[in-house]
Amino acid sequence: MLHKKLHIPINLPLTLNDDIEVDETIKNLIKSIQSCNKIGAKSTFKLYEDFFSKKTSKYIKNNLIFFLKKIIPIIFLSKHTNEGLYQLLRLIDNIVFNFSYIDTLKTNMYIYRNLSKVLSFSGHITNVLSKDVKLLEILQPDYGFRLNGNKTFYKNSFEKIDTSNSNEEVLLDTLRRTHRILKFQILFAIINNDIDVKRAASEFSLLAEATIDFSLKVINKKNLIEHNIVCKDFSIIAYGRFGTNSMTANSDVDLVFVYGGKFKKNIYISIFKQLIKMLSTKTTEGYIYEVDTKLKPSGKFGPVACTYASFKKYHEIESFAWEKIALKKARVINDGTFSKKVRNLLDKLMALPISDSDITEEIHKMRINKNEGESITNDFKKNSSPNWFETKYVGGGQRDLEFLLYFYNKESDLIPKYEIDQKKLFCKKMENVFFKTDQIVNICFFEQKQNHLPTDAVNLLIKEVNENDLGSLKSLISRGKIEIFKLLNQILESK
Repeated sequence: MLHKKLHIPINLPLTLNDDIEVDETIKNLIKSIQSCNKIGAKSTFKLYEDFFSKKTSKYIKNNLIFFLKKIIPIIFLSKHTNEGLYQLLRLIDNIVFNFSYIDTLKTNMYIYRNLSKVLSFSGHITNVLSKDVKLLEILQPDYGFRLNGNKTFYKNSFEKIDTSNSNEEVLLDTLRRTHRILKFQILFAIINNDIDVKRAASEFSLLAEATIDFSLKVINKKNLIEHNIVCKDFSIIAYGRFGTNSMTANSDVDLVFVYGGKFKKNIYISIFKQLIKMLSTKTTEGYIYEVDTKLKPSGKFGPVACTYASFKKYHEIESFAWEKIALKKARVINDGTFSKKVRNLLDKLMALPISDSDITEEIHKMRINKNEGESITNDFKKNSSPNWFETKYVGGGQRDLEFLLYFYNKESDLIPKYEIDQKKLFCKKMENVFFKTDQIVNICFFEQKQNHLPTDAVNLLIKEVNENDLGSLKSLISRGKIEIFKLLNQILESK
């Protein structure tokens, strides 16, 4: 009987409740993994051997058994054996019919210790690793640390891609594979303690810039060949985490496209649509980034880009206060004379005053809309999350903190002056904690989140924010969200 793909949670569940729909054989295997230290390495190997032997061909079986016999004792040397074994199960589930991948695992025993580090860390990184056998090269002990904090490192890798191939699908797949290899280098550097999460955020952002640079180069080459035009009078503005060079492993890219008047409008629109397609179209190799353009003047449903004049007019006269705050974290990511002009405009727009009255009114409306008409201004619990590590879409989370920092940095008349310096320090501390928590969470999950983090991820976060243990970390985040929510409410109610 051929192996059927398992549908199990991305990380080892703490308990096997009714929400996890797997048959009894899989449940018993997971229960054995959860209590692996009681049965030992030999019995665990036997469990895996019995489970996969009946579901694979003879060739795969022999290579797989060899690999299991070598890797399981190494995983038992790790501090969190059960989590490593669980990801081993998920890795094999993903590659079990990939002859090349299993053969490479068998013949490259010197990568096993680094492979064990990856498996012990999180399911999301295990998923990334399973997609391409070439990623195993990065786990070689002599591969070396290659990230240098410079966009050139990533650009050089993209430049090796053959762009002469007229098959668009082949080009998109090659671009995705190259991006995955570069992204995995950052992920493994975090696991291997080569870089901290702040440096990783910068590297993810540099990778995004280099990806867009290369994509534009491909598009410009195509336009030159097909239409005999070289279009340079446009600018790409990055917002959010991309704008502040603080991207996570799963960040989308918030972009606004601004163009000049040298060519007809359809030329610019075509360029931007081609760029979005290169980044976000899902092929057999997946997609690179989700592209979000809703921060453009026309919002979600208007044209994908705007003219320089309309961008200028909108932010000078029409934009909401929250958009003015968002603009303060924006930056132009492509070069050229026109981009320099847009950079100068951004500097002027960022200096425009923001009405306290407008922003407080908009925050009230955001909260009401989020809760389908129910105001939660004074009720923290209605806007909280059961997951202690959720800091983005919760009361007292990242959005509330961003608004609170705006009021404190501006030293608004709405804020109480009592202990203002201490409150500023508190806000900066929580900004750092939320930033690092968000980074770690996005290394552990891709889409749906469980209600806990893997142990190695928790330990890294504890180290990054300089806490003593998980209890103190949870308390810090919980108390921080409550205090941020309270402080922002005090400002909103004082208006």
